[in-house]
Amino acid sequence: MIHLLIFRVKCLFFAPLYILFLMKNKNGIMSKDLRQWENTLTVIKYKSEFLAFIRMFAALREYRSLFFFRCGKGSNIIKALIPCTKELHFITKKEDVAEGLVLQHGYSTIIFAESIGTNCQIWHNVTIGRAHDKGRRPRIGNNVKICTDAVVIGDITIGNNVTIGAGSIVVKDIPDNCIVCGNPARIINLNGEKVNITL
Repeated sequence: MIHLLIFRVKCLFFAPLYILFLMKNKNGIMSKDLRQWENTLTVIKYKSEFLAFIRMFAALREYRSLFFFRCGKGSNIIKALIPCTKELHFITKKEDVAEGLVLQHGYSTIIFAESIGTNCQIWHNVTIGRAHDKGRRPRIGNNVKICTDAVVIGDITIGNNVTIGAGSIVVKDIPDNCIVCGNPARIINLNGEKVNITL
């Protein structure tokens, strides 16, 4: 009962931030993020975008982290007052991250890709970035899921509809429609068929 009361108070407290949501919702990107979070997390869906936003913002620190990333530097003062996911570092420019990004837990994660496509998921303890100083960074396609403890580094391209398994080390290109896992990563499923292909 007390938890429900606290949650409702948080919802009231965060309600004014919906104005910021509307102001920063260029091309509907914030709305698309919000609805993708609802679809991915299979939570209660509200017809009202306002109610959906308030519920998600009050309940999930990782959603708040994405929200403030989308809002940019102008929201740093507000962000300093509201708890977000610890040690989640967005180094990629917000313009290079397409709509529908979902963060699962998100802590201890570095996101430094050249680009990230639509409807991607990034779990916690993930590193995405350069293989060496001044090197190029990964380009990540659409509908990509990068699971816990994965490392994706270097001048590589991750295709569309790819799942990178937990603990995988990816330093080479990955084609579309596959599942990879291991260190070094290898393809274990391609176009719905079991395979064992070294990258």
